[in-house]
Amino acid sequence: MDLQIKSNIISFANSIGIEYIGFCSANFSKDFIKRLEYSKQNGYNCEFQEQDILKRVNVFDCMEDAKTFISIAIPYKTLNIDTTKPYFSKSSLGLDYHIVVKKKLQIIENYIQANFNAKTLSFVDTGAFHDREIAYMCGIGFYGKNSTIITPKYGSYVFLGEILTNICIEPDLPISSMCGDCQICIKACPSGAIKEPYCIDSNTCLSYITQKKDDLSKEEQNKIGLRIYGCDTCQDVCPFNKSSKESNILDFLPPDWNIHINEESFLKMSNKVFNETFKKTSSGWRGKKVLQRNLIIAMGNSKNKNYIPLLKSLPYNEYLDKYINNSINKLEGLK
Repeated sequence: MDLQIKSNIISFANSIGIEYIGFCSANFSKDFIKRLEYSKQNGYNCEFQEQDILKRVNVFDCMEDAKTFISIAIPYKTLNIDTTKPYFSKSSLGLDYHIVVKKKLQIIENYIQANFNAKTLSFVDTGAFHDREIAYMCGIGFYGKNSTIITPKYGSYVFLGEILTNICIEPDLPISSMCGDCQICIKACPSGAIKEPYCIDSNTCLSYITQKKDDLSKEEQNKIGLRIYGCDTCQDVCPFNKSSKESNILDFLPPDWNIHINEESFLKMSNKVFNETFKKTSSGWRGKKVLQRNLIIAMGNSKNKNYIPLLKSLPYNEYLDKYINNSINKLEGLK
């Protein structure tokens, strides 16, 4: 185990703008495996999560001589959002974070491969491994009761990514939770998805519900509120986020079309325009129709009757028509 290797990697990461980087063993704890089993047994895993627990912890299928995880955190909050009108969550305002974080990880990978003759594999919310648990083990931050990783400078408004490597690097120490008796995030969750401290029912989390392609129930539609994609509520109320610093990463600054939504343009936009704009954000992977559906639902939840003519002008669409009619009826039913 070479302490100089660790120091060199940290210095290089800092030189390319990475403030938070940590290291841990490539082995997951028994406690974490029990938590995975508990979530699976209670039906808390959504369709996007790997159901096979062995795949979530067995790194040796990816790299047979794996020794170390290297975790990084990149801040993304660039401004506060006007939540009095339909909006996107903070994490989906700028360039898709998969692209931004992956680029940073690849630069670090290239450095490690060139200087230490090592194997590397990187992941950004794309593999079976649990980004937050790895970040926790690497000492990047502590677990909030809403299961986010909270850093000292940027709170929980950080994107996570990790590198798996076959070199042995001194691990950092995990940071114990600093939440104490605070229950603010649990009480504020609009859908009651935080079932108990550090335990989320992903199927009822609004971040997931805004990404579902399946039919949304009336209850789900009501709870979406004005959200088009994602949900920030449990983070926005967190005391540790009240003084969090804003990101200086230009890629995460939102274009005007993603912060000041033109409802008519959004609902009538062509595939070409979508691919040139929203497709490049982290919300774009879900496709135009799902985002349009969510905007239509948000318009119905807005109590703004001025939306009625626009909703009535929309052409018939088999997927969207139910939601258009629901929103029109909801707005017309207002006193």
